[in-house]
Amino acid sequence: MIFIGGLIEWIVDFVTDAWVVRKRRSLNKRADTSWRRAGADVAFLDGLTVMLSAFAVVSFVVLYFSFELSFGLAFFVSAVPVGLYIAYRWIRLMN
Repeated sequence: MIFIGGLIEWIVDFVTDAWVVRKRRSLNKRADTSWRRAGADVAFLDGLTVMLSAFAVVSFVVLYFSFELSFGLAFFVSAVPVGLYIAYRWIRLMN
């Protein structure tokens, strides 16, 4: 049941993100994009988010356990740049 709920949440999130991208682009006086193009842009950003988040987790584990950095420093070095880059890409997608 949890799997079905997560799948429904992902589908609703994806459709909502594509709708928001189309709406923001039309408000910015850009050419109207199709659902296919907006969906491809959102899918690319979602895939990039998953890939970079996995990289951040792996780099955090390596920094924390192998190099024995403090928790805060390992988190800051690994997760904060990824979060900032994903936020930047989201803003660029909307504009």
